[in-house]
Amino acid sequence: MRVYKLKVEDWDEKPLDRARFEEETGRRNPWYANNETGEKSCFAVCPGCDNPIQIIGFYRRSAHTPEPYARHYGRSIRGLSVYRQFAYDNCPYSAPRRYDRDARRSGSDPLGDKILDILVPNFDRVIYLLEQDIGLKITAKLAEQMLIDYRGQEGHQYMGATLQNVPWVFAYMTLSKSLVGRRVPGDEAMLDAVEKTVPGAVIDRDRMQVTWRKGQFVEVDFCFIHHRARHEDGNLRESMKMVVSHGRDNAPVYSKVIEFDRNRFRNLVRTPAERATRPRREELVGLAEKILGSRG
Repeated sequence: MRVYKLKVEDWDEKPLDRARFEEETGRRNPWYANNETGEKSCFAVCPGCDNPIQIIGFYRRSAHTPEPYARHYGRSIRGLSVYRQFAYDNCPYSAPRRYDRDARRSGSDPLGDKILDILVPNFDRVIYLLEQDIGLKITAKLAEQMLIDYRGQEGHQYMGATLQNVPWVFAYMTLSKSLVGRRVPGDEAMLDAVEKTVPGAVIDRDRMQVTWRKGQFVEVDFCFIHHRARHEDGNLRESMKMVVSHGRDNAPVYSKVIEFDRNRFRNLVRTPAERATRPRREELVGLAEKILGSRG
């Protein structure tokens, strides 16, 4: 991996940079410590699983790559992080993987609460990002239904959930929802596919909305599937697929792959209210607090 964080309680991931790392740590213990062979090494915390990682190549070029990189360190580092094998086994940075949608962490795992600490107070930002990624207007009512799904699925304990992929895993942990009557201002290709494929469906082009012919029942649903993690040039790439289908046989209508832009989410959360391009939607945060519990 080519990212790190300094403390378990941090949620942000940072790109590897020796000058920045030295400035942040002051070259002090526990980030500078001896490894198992007695050599002085650099250590940090994995952003995906909170396990210790060892940074290779800051001061001595690796034979494998000219660029510094980090790898999981299979033992605890006092004052930094406790190694947990089950967390490593499900870390997106440990290996490319297809996640078991039903796999959950233990209720005692602190990562689940940390995920809620990010999701709940930033729920309006999560919805804003999802609307842009999926092209669908998420009303307060739909957001409430999704929150109820997420709570019922214990989405914060999903093995593929990390502190960096909160918005997309929130959507991934929801159940299929009807597209009929919903506005789709950000994906005209989806509307075109519905109009061409689904008998009885009508597209209101003024409102960019899926409607129906009078007297006809139209069943069009959307859901999220196939959460995947892969590595490209030492960087983590995550994605899921949005699928639109119709009828009881789930006949395919449209699909698209949604790439997780973790940097965009981080920047969105970091943006002060006075610099935001749109006002906060406190009613959505209130919904999240009501359904998932107040945080902070």
